Amino acid sequence: MSKFVAAALSLILLQSIGTAWAGPVEEVTQIAAARGQALQDGNVEAYVAAFADNATFLSSFSPYRIEGKEAIKAYFTELFLIYPRRHLFIRQAVARAYNDDLVIQNGYAVLNTLNERGEPKTLDTRYSLAWSKIGGKWQIVDQHVSLLPAAR
Repeated sequence: MSKFVAAALSLILLQSIGTAWAGPVEEVTQIAAARGQALQDGNVEAYVAAFADNATFLSSFSPYRIEGKEAIKAYFTELFLIYPRRHLFIRQAVARAYNDDLVIQNGYAVLNTLNERGEPKTLDTRYSLAWSKIGGKWQIVDQHVSLLPAAR
């Protein structure tokens, strides 16, 4: 029994040390994973929580950039209503840290959706996100999603 307790305590200690040693890329990746789940769940609040108040979002669905967290929230609220079912597959994701307060992520994504009429749609996209550590908290300051040229 004492070997089990010692092993369990060691595991807990190693997990907490791993978290303490996590760098900017690992911290942002953890937040991004939760955002991905929120996207699939249709949880607008959780999905937009990572955006800075003055963030910008450029979408392939909109001809103009969307400015500010409240406008971004309104955009995703409407998008989640139009496409009530979503599943996202990330491809060739890359994240790079610059100093301790800037992380750039980019890659490709395949978004499979069902609209409100149950019609399927697949979108091949590329994306980029700029994360900045503001007040000790990682926040998205800019996100861009566009359709791949072959998908048009």
